[in-house]
Amino acid sequence: MKKLKYIAFIAVVGIALAACKKEVYDSQVNLKRQFLPTNIKITSSETSVQLNWSPSLFTVPGKVSYTVMVSIDSLFKSNDIITKVTDTSGIKLTDDELKVRTKYFALVKANGSNSTEDSRWGLSPSFKITGEQIFSPVLAAETKDKSVVLRWRETSGLTKIVLSPAYGTPSDVILDPADIIALEKKITDLTPSTLYQAEIFAGTKSKGTTSFTTKELSIFTQVITPADNLATVVANAANGEVIGLEAGTYNVVDATNAFVNLVVTQKLITLQSVSGNPNNTKVNFKEITLAGTGAGITLRGIEFDGASAVASYFINLVGSVTDNASAATFSSITVDNCNVHNLANCFIRADRAANAADHKIGTITVTNSKAYDSSPGSTYVFFTLGKLAFQRLELSNSTFYNIGRAFIAAATTLPSGTSRPAIVIDRCTINNFGSGGTSRNYTIFDANANPVDFTLQNSIVSNAPISGQTLGNAALRASASTIVITNNNMFKVTNGATPAVALTFPSTATPANQKTIDLGWTGSTTDFSLPAGSELRTSATDGGAVGDPRWVK
Repeated sequence: MKKLKYIAFIAVVGIALAACKKEVYDSQVNLKRQFLPTNIKITSSETSVQLNWSPSLFTVPGKVSYTVMVSIDSLFKSNDIITKVTDTSGIKLTDDELKVRTKYFALVKANGSNSTEDSRWGLSPSFKITGEQIFSPVLAAETKDKSVVLRWRETSGLTKIVLSPAYGTPSDVILDPADIIALEKKITDLTPSTLYQAEIFAGTKSKGTTSFTTKELSIFTQVITPADNLATVVANAANGEVIGLEAGTYNVVDATNAFVNLVVTQKLITLQSVSGNPNNTKVNFKEITLAGTGAGITLRGIEFDGASAVASYFINLVGSVTDNASAATFSSITVDNCNVHNLANCFIRADRAANAADHKIGTITVTNSKAYDSSPGSTYVFFTLGKLAFQRLELSNSTFYNIGRAFIAAATTLPSGTSRPAIVIDRCTINNFGSGGTSRNYTIFDANANPVDFTLQNSIVSNAPISGQTLGNAALRASASTIVITNNNMFKVTNGATPAVALTFPSTATPANQKTIDLGWTGSTTDFSLPAGSELRTSATDGGAVGDPRWVK
C-alpha cells in the first residue's frame, strides 16, 4: 500500500514538473527579448543613413513589421521624435527627415501580431548623415583681417550662407544671382583674428561647411610706396617693425640704381603688402641677407622676382656682413602668401657657418606660397640647411616646381646634444625637380645620421628627376630619424634611367596610404588643378584633398 502511494506521489510530482517545464519553456519562447531586433548596423552617406538589423527570431520575412523611433536624445525624452514603420529589417532615412551632421539615436522593436506581444526596444549606436560638402578650401590669400572669399562647386537652389563667429551670434548672408553664377561670395565687415564657421544652404538643406580664421588687424609701423628706396627703408628699420608696401613694383637698388642685397642685420622685421595680394605688389631683388644674431624676416603677400638681378638665393644666412662664417643665432623666417621665382641657386642657403651648429634658428615656415623656375640645373638643394641647428621647418599649402637638384638637405653631422628638429611637409604640390647624375641620391630629403622627426603627408610629388637627368635610386636618407610618409600621391618619381626605376624608401620610412595616380603633368606644367571627381580630392588624412589647396576649385 505504501509502495502504491509512493508511486502515485512520484507520478503527481512528475506531472507537476512537466507542466512547470512547459510553462517555463513557453514563457521563454514568448519572452519579448526573443523578438528583440539585434545587431543594428549603420551605413552613413552625404544625404542619407541606412539602418539594418537582424530579423527577429521565429519570424518570417514580410510577415512581421518593425517600428523605428529616431531622436537626437539617447533617452528619447525629446519632443522631436520621428516614428517609422517598416516590414523589412532595415530602413533608409534621408536629409529630408534628419538634419545633417547631427547625432541621432534609434529605437527598433518588432511589432506584435495576433496574440504575440511587441518585442522590447533595441537601441542603435549613434549615427549621423555626413552632409554634402560643396565648399572649396578657403585660400589664405583671400582671407583678410575683415573679409574672406568663399567658393563652392556648382549646385542648384543655393540660397544663403550662415556665418557663425566663435563666441558670437550667427548671421545669414543671402546669396544673390550674381554670387550663384560666380560660384563665390566675398563677405566683408568681419572681425580680425576670429574663427568663423560657414554653412551653405539650399533652402533648409545644408550643402557644406567650412571654417577659417581672419587675420590679425594689420598695424603697420610705416607704409611705403615704390618711390621709396626699399633697401634704405630696411636698413633704417628698428627691430620689430612692420613695413607695409603699397601696390606696385619695387627694385632693391642703391643710389646708382644697381641691384644690391636686402640686408636685415640683427633685427626681426616684417615686409607685408598693404593689399595682401602678391599679384599687385612685386619686389625685384638680388638676395635677402639675414646677418647676425637676432636677424629674422617675415614676408607676406608679395611677389619676389630674382630675374632682373640674377638672384643667387632668396634668403641667405650669414654670421655678419663682413664674416659669413661667424657664429649667430637667428630669430625666425616666415614666408606667407608669397610668390618667389627666378633664383640661380636655392630658396634658403644656411650652410655658411665655420662649424656645424654655429648657426642656429628657431622656426622656418613657408605657407600658402609658390616657389618656381629657380634653376633646376643648380648644384644646390632647394632648402640647403647643412650646419644649421634649427627647431622646425614647416612647408604647408604651397607649390614648388622647377626648383633644383634636390628638395631638402640637412646632412652635415651636427654635434651630439643638438636639439632634434621637426620637418613637416603638409598639403604641398612639388613638381619637376632633381638632377646631378646617378651618384646623386636622396632627392626628397637627406638628414644623413642627424636625428630628425620628418613628416611628408597630404602632398603630391611628381616628375623627379628633371627630364634628361638621372639620379641614384634612394628617395631619402635619415638613419637616426622618425619618418612618417602618409596619404600622398607620387607619380613619375624615379631615377630617370631607361627603363626608369621608382625611387626607393628605407624600411624605416615605408609610405602608407600612398597613391600613384598619374595626373598627366610634365616638367612644363604650371596649372596643377585636380580633375573634377578625382579620388585625390578626398584622400588626405582628414578626408580632404591632397596637394596645395589652391588647386582644388
